[in-house]
Amino acid sequence: MNILIINSSKAYGGLENQTLHLARALLARGHGIVLGCAAGSPVYENALRSGVPVEDIAFRNSGDLIAACRMRAAVRRRNPEVVAATMGKEYWPVALTAKLAGRKVVFIRHMADPLKKSTRQLVRMAVDNVVAVSGFVRDGLLETGLPAGRISVVHNGIEPGRFAPQPGVRDAVRSDFHFSDGDLVIGAAGALNAGKGLFVLLEAASRLQREHPQLKIKLLMAGEGEGRGALERKAGALGVDAVFSGRRLDMERIYHAMDIFVFPSICRETFGMVVIEAMAAGLPVIASSVGGVPEIVENGENGILVPPGDPDSLARAIGLVAEEAGLAQRLAANGKKSVETRFSAQAMAASFESVLKKITQA
Repeated sequence: MNILIINSSKAYGGLENQTLHLARALLARGHGIVLGCAAGSPVYENALRSGVPVEDIAFRNSGDLIAACRMRAAVRRRNPEVVAATMGKEYWPVALTAKLAGRKVVFIRHMADPLKKSTRQLVRMAVDNVVAVSGFVRDGLLETGLPAGRISVVHNGIEPGRFAPQPGVRDAVRSDFHFSDGDLVIGAAGALNAGKGLFVLLEAASRLQREHPQLKIKLLMAGEGEGRGALERKAGALGVDAVFSGRRLDMERIYHAMDIFVFPSICRETFGMVVIEAMAAGLPVIASSVGGVPEIVENGENGILVPPGDPDSLARAIGLVAEEAGLAQRLAANGKKSVETRFSAQAMAASFESVLKKITQA
């Protein structure tokens, strides 16, 4: 099947990374994939390096006629049966241009924000399926009145092998951060802002230090954001030993410096990419029960879920995993298996492929 996927972003983060994962995995499954993106953008350059065919198509806004013309020309050249849009500003021009060319249209929805009334009407008239990245996103779409038959859930996926432990990496990275063998390194990754619950993590670490003085607790926070200064000051005030690594492009290495991974978010997370990355790296995971996260973490099986914004519960969960080696090992092993079977890029591509077969054979 020939598929054109549009991603107009000039940045590079979770959405862009997922688009590339999907394109590569579909290509590996034998599909004719073309990625429409901005020439020179990170996703464009990464696609070229990965062997994914690209077209210079990027919508600045929903009224970008130049990009619509480029897309129409690409449709004629590449002859896709399906065109997929990954960003809200692409929805209208992609749907109208593709439909006029007689192609099937898919929207990929990563956000929990409700669609505008006009866009919901567009879905009913011109879109064959909306692919939600979690049941949480799907439920939000259903609440706005979209027909259930037009919505599918395809969970995000990663390439697990990228995060597999490599000889010597753990010791090297821990040495870079000046961690000793006896340190209990509790890691977190993502944007440094209040919504990610990192202030809650600091409170939990402070409580844990008081209640378990035998544990040599260190926090490793990977990421950047407007809350970094406040987090550093809070860590100092609480006496918590925290390392702020800044934004890292080598997270597959950074995870291996950690002993436990914590995702303490207090916002409406649509999925939780860093959760499956940490699982793939073989870490026991503790996460807030928010948004789509419970679709990844089965409490007590492949991780531990805690109420959002509750430092006491978080501290207890960390202490339990830190002191029960058998539990930590079981959670880590089950988490890794979950990624391999349910949240790999190949599993994502297989689910997406099923959606496309359904709409093209209807």
